[in-house]
Amino acid sequence: MKCPRCQFENTADSRFCNRCGTQLITPQGKISSTQTATLQTPLKELSVGSTFAERYKVIEELGKGGMGRVYKAYDTEIKEQVALKILNPEIAADESVIDRFRNELKLARKISHRNV
Repeated sequence: MKCPRCQFENTADSRFCNRCGTQLITPQGKISSTQTATLQTPLKELSVGSTFAERYKVIEELGKGGMGRVYKAYDTEIKEQVALKILNPEIAADESVIDRFRNELKLARKISHRNV
């Protein structure tokens, strides 16, 4: 599946571009409900034990910074623990912040170490 932003050719099952982190649209032109739910839920913070976007069960808050908060969560779809970053609502609408976040995602995907 070709990324609409950077034209990188991703595998058919990819939901995000492996190069730039852009959300990919299915061949039917739709975005899944879990992806949409994350965009429709402006939150400042999540409480431990809550479920976000009908998919992520919050285990604990790992930290917070200028862009938002990071949580340890259990992804019920892939059945694994993940890090979930929630952007602050006041900066999430800024396109330059979104570009910075995409770059962070792109770099994070390249990390390969047995302790990570």
